[in-house]
Amino acid sequence: MKHKITTIFMAVLLFGMSLCCWFRKPAESSESERRVLAQFPEISADAILSGKFMKDFESYTLDQFPLRDGFRSVNSFTTLMVFGRQDTNGLYLEDGYLSKLEYPMQPKMLDHAADRFRFIYEQYLAEKDNQVYFSIVPDKNCFLARESGRLSMDYEALVQYMRERTDYMTYIDIMPLLSLEDYYCTDTHWRQECITDAAAALAEGMGQRLSASYEERTLDHPFEGVYYGQMALPVQPDTIRYLTNDTLEACRVYIHDTGKPVETDVYNMEKAVSRDPYEMFLSGANALMTIENPNAKTDRELLVFRDSFGSSLVPLLCENYAKVTLVDIRYVQSGMLGNLIDFEQQDVLFLYSTLILNNSLALK
Repeated sequence: MKHKITTIFMAVLLFGMSLCCWFRKPAESSESERRVLAQFPEISADAILSGKFMKDFESYTLDQFPLRDGFRSVNSFTTLMVFGRQDTNGLYLEDGYLSKLEYPMQPKMLDHAADRFRFIYEQYLAEKDNQVYFSIVPDKNCFLARESGRLSMDYEALVQYMRERTDYMTYIDIMPLLSLEDYYCTDTHWRQECITDAAAALAEGMGQRLSASYEERTLDHPFEGVYYGQMALPVQPDTIRYLTNDTLEACRVYIHDTGKPVETDVYNMEKAVSRDPYEMFLSGANALMTIENPNAKTDRELLVFRDSFGSSLVPLLCENYAKVTLVDIRYVQSGMLGNLIDFEQQDVLFLYSTLILNNSLALK
């Protein structure tokens, strides 16, 4: 009788799950993972014969499985807590911090990034009166992975590798100023309130001095970073704090991605309540942005080639610049920049994280 009940239960469970898979409306995206989910693939003779249909169908069933987030939580818990593995799909939890392993160092990726930077320099800057600087932002594995016994890159070797291939730029080292506590527990990024010393070092390296004071403000809702949803474990969410003053509140930000500039503030409060609240810093990822500072101490301009780490740091550099231009070459071709930017007498800063440098194919 016991075996019959077990068999009936499993049959009902499997049948019910199958019905749910077939008749429920597929979700378009996963809020917790911050990504688009696979949809039912198109059926065609070519797709079936080539095997593409079955490959796409497998992705669809994995993404649209009923109670998927619950099963992901169970998988993470059993993998890490029961079986004692150090990570699950590269994600791990250590001392309250969630992170994703970044290993090994990939020279071909670093070469691609260095090639993109050299192209920009030779195409637009080599013959101009520009001061060009470079700085690398370590991801938090630099302070967490090796200390917890996990695989870790040699970050000093990575920096040296990039410096040798960008010797036409003045390198500004901010790594000694950073620590694990400067990063969010559930996200990849650093905390703006913790990096004023790094901003000061960058400014000093570019011949400027920061003297502004700030008021620290706090968002009134928790910040569940990108790793929070990917790991699917019940960890304590973060809090976003941001720094402001009269100068930053007077600055106007213009996003140039759509042809007609879109005006906004340094801190976009609509983004603060979006799926990714970190995008409140300079409205997140955009190909081309400018910040105009009517209260600048000089008439100089700063040009920053950056990734998302720059979103929270660049506002802290605005004090001495009348105009700051930010470029993200993940979203705009380097060869098009001459049509968009006047390369004349700016301070130029290449500010990139090790995450982007070591996975640089997105740089165009």
